[in-house]
Amino acid sequence: MTATAPLAWRGVVEGFYGEPWSHADRLAWFDRAGGLGLDHYVYAPKDDPWHREEWREPYPADRLASLASLATAAEQRGVRFVYAISPGLSMRYDDPEEHRTLAAKCRQLLEAGIHSFALLFDDVPMDEPEALGRAHGETAARFERGFLRPAGIDEPVLLCPTDYAGVATTPYRTGLAEALPADARLFWTGADIVVGEVTAEDIRLAVESYGRELVLWDNFPVNDFDRSRVFLGPLTGRATAPGLIGIAANPMVEAAASRFALHTVAEWAADPEAYEPAAAAGRAYAAVAGPGEGLRTLVDACSAWPPGAPRWPLLDELVSHERWDAVEALLGRLADTHAEPGTAPDLAAQLAPWIAAARAAGAAGVLACRVLAADTVDTGVPDADALLAARRALEAEYADVARGAVLSLLDAAVERLGVTPQRGHGDGALIAVLTGANPAPGDRELVEFLGASGFRAHLGDDPAADLLIVTRAAPEELAASAAGRPVPLLAWGHLVPLGMASASTVPLSLDRIHIADAGHPAADGLDGEVVVYRGRSKLTVGDPPDAAAVVARDPESGRAVIGITPAGATLADGSTAPATRATFFLAADGFAPWLVTPDARTLLLATIRDLLSGP
Repeated sequence: MTATAPLAWRGVVEGFYGEPWSHADRLAWFDRAGGLGLDHYVYAPKDDPWHREEWREPYPADRLASLASLATAAEQRGVRFVYAISPGLSMRYDDPEEHRTLAAKCRQLLEAGIHSFALLFDDVPMDEPEALGRAHGETAARFERGFLRPAGIDEPVLLCPTDYAGVATTPYRTGLAEALPADARLFWTGADIVVGEVTAEDIRLAVESYGRELVLWDNFPVNDFDRSRVFLGPLTGRATAPGLIGIAANPMVEAAASRFALHTVAEWAADPEAYEPAAAAGRAYAAVAGPGEGLRTLVDACSAWPPGAPRWPLLDELVSHERWDAVEALLGRLADTHAEPGTAPDLAAQLAPWIAAARAAGAAGVLACRVLAADTVDTGVPDADALLAARRALEAEYADVARGAVLSLLDAAVERLGVTPQRGHGDGALIAVLTGANPAPGDRELVEFLGASGFRAHLGDDPAADLLIVTRAAPEELAASAAGRPVPLLAWGHLVPLGMASASTVPLSLDRIHIADAGHPAADGLDGEVVVYRGRSKLTVGDPPDAAAVVARDPESGRAVIGITPAGATLADGSTAPATRATFFLAADGFAPWLVTPDARTLLLATIRDLLSGP
């Protein structure tokens, strides 16, 4: 195969939501990056307040010194340190003083030894898109004239637009192109924010829509949208085309674990045409994990991309053909996952939750296989108690390694034993959990939890229900049918269509809420910050009706995460609440046993009991 020229701009952008990399993480990356040819590092952690929320404020001396030492360390290792500033949340573009403030902030960093800069306008409100695009282009032009060139920096302006995904020409891109310097370079994430592939046609259309050269801000192997997973496999599905000059891979929160994927990004960027993902993955494993095989099966099980792709195709194939001996052997290797004695300490520490989850999943899967492979289940196979104990051990792990596949095997094994789990068999109020055709494990767990708490509960609608719960998985029509029902309703899905919020979003990477009204029955005596998730995940937040009692808020945005609107009050859509309505903070995973904490369970029960207590 003929070699192709490497991309001109190759690197990593630390641009995820969640805990930033540590100083040690960054130094360790610089030690590798130059040798890999990933010779740019963009500093853009969303959790650095001086980078984003407090962009006008100069860095305190200690933080400035830390950045300066990073920049020096990077340059010594052949890596260009690019400081990205993100003023878009609050910048007043028509105020000349704001532009002087932006230049002054970057001058502080310049004087500390940082010589490359980028402007980020991602993830900000986009009202009047054409005017906003023009304002961003003008800001970049003024930044170049007023700061970069006087500072002796002759490289093109590097900018992340607000409209950073997709291939179509838009009003924002039109306005941006009118004002942006002709040689400016733009970050672009592909046809969507997180993509499985980037085609040559995607690139052609995107370059045409922006009218500028592009650097692919590749949201791979980033995991801020699902902190229970790690993505350890190779880069796949990336093309090149004229106008795409580089790639900036956005890594995971787990810096050391990101090395598996980033090694393959480096191989692709060095020679896109000759790149072979499987071979690159093998070399990455040897370089990152070392000669031992202790992590091999874990890496294979966590190599799927994009995030919605089948998690572990080999396991799926073996199961589909009922090759139970091969399935048991594969899961046995997963159960033996371990860090070898020579594994880098930071890698072993960061992967520890997934190593534990792999061992639990493998052990549970092996038991299930022995039931499924047996000619008869009368003797000599694990009993239902053993399977259920293995299930509980698996569900106790927040980290996700083949969880869905192994839970399905356990369900099939329990069914083969002729055991039907008792779900929702209390004798109290009847609760109907509205979900989709394929309920999430969290929805099933919710029914079991409600039954164990004394309620009668089941999945699906019931005209006799005393209370309805609308999950995110509920179809729109089913959720709409619940809106006018004169029974209490609890929801973490479809809040706006139900009239329970005027707006609703799902922030990433949160694990706690703030109790705003400790005296409310739904708080059940909890107060202050309460950890509701066993690891960082998504919270459903919203803006409830004026009449709602806000029991708890998102501690970062201050928006409601538990809000209770009384019967007869005006809802957000102007209708009247036919019975009490409550919003709750759960999201797509719902009441997943590996996610929710005891305090989350307490709050859910307290909210349900408050809803059932009367008007």
